[in-house]
Amino acid sequence: MFNVQTIDARGKRCPIPVLMAKRAIAKGVLTDSLKVLVTDPSAPKDFETFARLEGHTVSWERLEAMFAITLKLKSPAPGDSP
Repeated sequence: MFNVQTIDARGKRCPIPVLMAKRAIAKGVLTDSLKVLVTDPSAPKDFETFARLEGHTVSWERLEAMFAITLKLKSPAPGDSP
């Protein structure tokens, strides 16, 4: 089972939700995945680009008037700084 942290970015326009996720990752979140709740319809594409560039895996689903975007974080390589 995965340890998931949820970020509520509903009502925020991109790139703010991506920046919120990047900030959580930079702080060294102790989770396997981030779930980001967004209402901006451009967010799934922005998160797909972000995940590709950073080596994470992304999936998303539409729930009513929002999207639930899940980022499966890449495991740090041995010797990488947190």
